[in-house]
Amino acid sequence: MSKKVFTVLLLVVFMLAQFSIASAVAVTGDASITAIPDFSSGTSVDLDWAATGMAAGTKNILVWGREYAAVPVAYDPNDCQLIATIIGTSDASGTFTYDFTTTANLNALATGDQVEFTLSVDDQTCATADVPAIDSVMGVNYVDATAPTYYQGHPPSTAAVAPSLDTAACNTFEYWALARDASIVFADEAYSGFGSWNPQVTGTFAPPAPMGPTSSLLSWTFAFPATATGAWTATIQPEDMAGNMWPGVDHFRNAVNVVPAELEDCADFSDVAGNDNEVYIRYLASLGLISGFADGSFGPDSTLTRAEAATLIEISNGYDDTMLPTSAPAGCDFTDVAASDWFAGWVWQACDDGLMNGVGGGLFDPNNLLTRGQVVTILNNVATSYFANPVPFGGYIDTSNVLLSTFFLPAYPYGGYGYRTAAWTDVSVGAFYAVPVQKAYGWGVAEGTSDTTFSPDQAATRGEFAKMLYRALSIIS
Repeated sequence: MSKKVFTVLLLVVFMLAQFSIASAVAVTGDASITAIPDFSSGTSVDLDWAATGMAAGTKNILVWGREYAAVPVAYDPNDCQLIATIIGTSDASGTFTYDFTTTANLNALATGDQVEFTLSVDDQTCATADVPAIDSVMGVNYVDATAPTYYQGHPPSTAAVAPSLDTAACNTFEYWALARDASIVFADEAYSGFGSWNPQVTGTFAPPAPMGPTSSLLSWTFAFPATATGAWTATIQPEDMAGNMWPGVDHFRNAVNVVPAELEDCADFSDVAGNDNEVYIRYLASLGLISGFADGSFGPDSTLTRAEAATLIEISNGYDDTMLPTSAPAGCDFTDVAASDWFAGWVWQACDDGLMNGVGGGLFDPNNLLTRGQVVTILNNVATSYFANPVPFGGYIDTSNVLLSTFFLPAYPYGGYGYRTAAWTDVSVGAFYAVPVQKAYGWGVAEGTSDTTFSPDQAATRGEFAKMLYRALSIIS
């Protein structure tokens, strides 16, 4: 080969190499992530992006993701995704769904993982584009890959198990449910917060504040119109703020035909219309668990005595006045309870069952007002008495209800204190009602009087007692 021909060939090879190198150089343009949510599910995340100052020709906007590590690793082309191909435009923007499931290293994210993102503008696609600098993080996202946990409360019934409870005792009642998105076991776990019931940055990152509340209580008053007929269905499907949804709908009622009892009005009183606790009062009265006064009133805002509470809780336990003791059982001989008192048998039975105790000094204090702290203590006594000596109670207590579920056991995975917590300023550590207050609120049986107060020493109203009793006896699933 002549020297001249060899020189020409070298020149051609050099020119081709220069053309190849030039064609792979990233084109001019700046891209940025303009918005990214603090939390996303383990499957995908929506990010807003913008690109400016791009050169003429064809440009690709690329997004690169990697899991956060204390020592950052290089971005991997296998975790890169094409946002958009832009032709002849200097500015562009939009929203892109980055799909974790289609990547090589981010397809098995767990709750608490953090993902870092950056963008680049290139004339190549992901496989051959220039890999961004290791420190070019534009946005960080926490992963919440877990749907909320929850349970459902059906109206009180003598049904032994929840699946058999498909019909109601009268035409208006409450379906309720309580959900929690955060773990009680792991206090520092990242979670996005509860979203809906659907009825029908390099470095060390601290978890951001949740976008929604830790827990949510659904109170769904369900009323059958007089014209109701055929099969009725009621479902929920809890979802958190990251879009994690409980797999499949859950039924309160699954295509069950309306029965005649459900079209009948619930028991009524002259003074409960519009009261906050009307639905509970009327439903429990229809079951015969509570009653009003001779003048047709109920007195929902009136107080009740400890003797009255003993009576109501034992009626729920399946007792009537023919089944009560006629003398004080061992350990229940209170000096202020005489055999001639109308409440004597009820008080003695409640004491003998371990559901109510005296106030000290041999007294029961039957005519003193029942406090909110005492109400939840009685309900807690029902649970602890049963689990200490698991002989079935009777009536509406001896069912698959909130009180006799494992929820109230300290050995339950959540510590027995429930799906929600509150920092009560008026519930002192060591008070006899401290644990019962935590449990009753935590499992949805009782509410506070404000966000920070439970008012345990405040006299309970008859309406409040009805609500707590309804919730405590609710069949769960």
